[in-house]
Amino acid sequence: MTRTRHILVGVASCALVVLSLGARHNALDASRWEPRLALLDPLRPYDYFELAEEVADNATNADERDLANQLFGLAGALDTDRLGRSALLALAQIAASPRERDRALAAAEIIGGRGAAQRVLRAEPEQIENISRAFSFYRRGDGRKAISVLKQANADALLTEVGQALSGGADAFRSECASMRSSGSAAVDADSLRQQLIVELALRRGEARSTALDVELRGDEPLIEIDRTDPASLWRVDPQKPWWRGGKWSGS
Repeated sequence: MTRTRHILVGVASCALVVLSLGARHNALDASRWEPRLALLDPLRPYDYFELAEEVADNATNADERDLANQLFGLAGALDTDRLGRSALLALAQIAASPRERDRALAAAEIIGGRGAAQRVLRAEPEQIENISRAFSFYRRGDGRKAISVLKQANADALLTEVGQALSGGADAFRSECASMRSSGSAAVDADSLRQQLIVELALRRGEARSTALDVELRGDEPLIEIDRTDPASLWRVDPQKPWWRGGKWSGS
């Protein structure tokens, strides 16, 4: 009994030592970047970017991942012309959610001068006409002709872009057309018919379509709003506080 008690006490002691070392390790992890952070100077924006890469590559917890985000944000805010797009692409790589990733990529395109119209759907008249014809052939049960017209005027690419408005998406529509080639029958339900007609109408209306039609065509996910005139919103940091002092960002 005494021996058993000694063994249990020994095991407990070992466990406490392990926990103590683990706690110490976590504390060191939380502060291991402090010396480097203290040396950062807004006159050298690339130092922020370089440290952000290192933190991101070696992050072991949420706090360090958040620190990497802040460093990339400050790098981009401090030197937007040279580091802005690279910082946003880096933020997209380490984003915690698809929404955040899409936001960073959209911002990167705008900062890079290529994204002012990113969310505008561009469709040529020939593409729209061939989409309409493909839907018509589908409703008649002629999948072969539907697939054929989609191959013309790059209509198939447009179908992919608006496919989310159809049940099962563009791939399901193509698959159904392919199966019709052998069966020769059409079984279009009311929902599918409605979806196809809405897609046709929305495409023909172009940029003049209503918000309701735009939602039908492109899904109900909110548009990504990027305001490059608001640094705090764009970079998710306060560029007026680029100094690391006392464990937090400071203005001096």
